[in-house]
Amino acid sequence: MKDLTDSSDLLHNAATLRSRLSEDGFLFFRGLLPAAVIDDVRGQIAQILADSHWLVPGSAPDELRASGRAVEEGSAGFFGAYTAIQSTEAFHALAVRPELLALAERLLGEPAFAHPAHICRIAPPSPGANPTPIHQDYRFIQGCIDTLTTWLPLSAAPPEIGGLRVFAGSPRLGVLPVKASDGPGMMRAEADENHPEWRTTTYRPGDVLLFSSLTVHGAMPNKTNQLRLSADFRYQAISSPMAVDALGTGKPHYHPDVPDFPTLTRGWTSTASIEVPPEVTYV
Repeated sequence: MKDLTDSSDLLHNAATLRSRLSEDGFLFFRGLLPAAVIDDVRGQIAQILADSHWLVPGSAPDELRASGRAVEEGSAGFFGAYTAIQSTEAFHALAVRPELLALAERLLGEPAFAHPAHICRIAPPSPGANPTPIHQDYRFIQGCIDTLTTWLPLSAAPPEIGGLRVFAGSPRLGVLPVKASDGPGMMRAEADENHPEWRTTTYRPGDVLLFSSLTVHGAMPNKTNQLRLSADFRYQAISSPMAVDALGTGKPHYHPDVPDFPTLTRGWTSTASIEVPPEVTYV
């Protein structure tokens, strides 16, 4: 599998970034975010997982050593820990970091905002848990096809822990057919899983992978004894339409199994990270 092309040296060259995103369907930035900020969020999540008995008793939370209580996303025993993570203000604040918003606006060419459904992925070891199947985000988010996704490793993510892989050039395939699948999202894009243009890397906290809504991507199996933590944040131009979700637009990820934001945000200093600008239109 090929290594991701690092676009860090082009960070402020909007025209070249847009051209590369159009060609490859992804942009990768090594160390775009301060590692200390990611470390703080990971530490808070790790403590939640320890308190929820997802980690080996007596182990240091930051080691993220998975216990037998760690379960696949969406299954029985998942939502207690996940609700606590979704209640963590520092996790949501990552989505509106100036580095990420500025990048989205540079690529879109106008003011942008982060969708409120911020996703935290907690990937237990395989084969007990299925990795996220290959898919295109547009199937799930609809609305504006120019919506962008950023994927952030919250812990070190070499390929063997199930880091994300992307299919370079796949947006040119259009919206692909899908079939039912195990794993988060429960659907798999009908794309060539053995194509030579699949790419990944050894991710480090602070790295950012950005891709378009038609880029085929998915996780690899976690072959370690640790949990892999990552975050998905999505961005669109304020002037573009946002799809009305069947469960309610602007709700938390996995709502209603996770409480709504008025409950999650009790005690927060600010709710700006989960607010949709009032001028956004809906389709």
